[in-house]
Amino acid sequence: MKKIAILLFVPFLTSCVALIAAGGAGGIVGYKYIKGELHVTYNKDFSTTWAAVKAAIKDMKLKTVEEAHDQAEGYIKAVSTLGKKVKIKVKYNGKFSKVSIRVGTLGDLDYSLAIKYRIDAHLNR
Repeated sequence: MKKIAILLFVPFLTSCVALIAAGGAGGIVGYKYIKGELHVTYNKDFSTTWAAVKAAIKDMKLKTVEEAHDQAEGYIKAVSTLGKKVKIKVKYNGKFSKVSIRVGTLGDLDYSLAIKYRIDAHLNR
């Protein structure tokens, strides 16, 4: 029984919780939450993913304070209506778009997942 309890706490000891999903929504290849940042990989090109990120930000009523992008990568810094700072980065490697979402300084998994779900919804349209 002690071994099981120890195994359950290992992810928290390393401050890394990994979540993996395959297939399905928005062409997701997988996602993981590491040290306060949610990393999502989509089987989509940069422009499609970037448009979905922008639409998700609008849906969640985030106020963009800084934004920059080129043909293969970009970032958006925004603030929620409650004053939470959000940074979203998108990077395309020629096959997949990798999106990183950080909410606040230490991260907020629930809010990050809410943003991810909005991005997924726009990629599934």
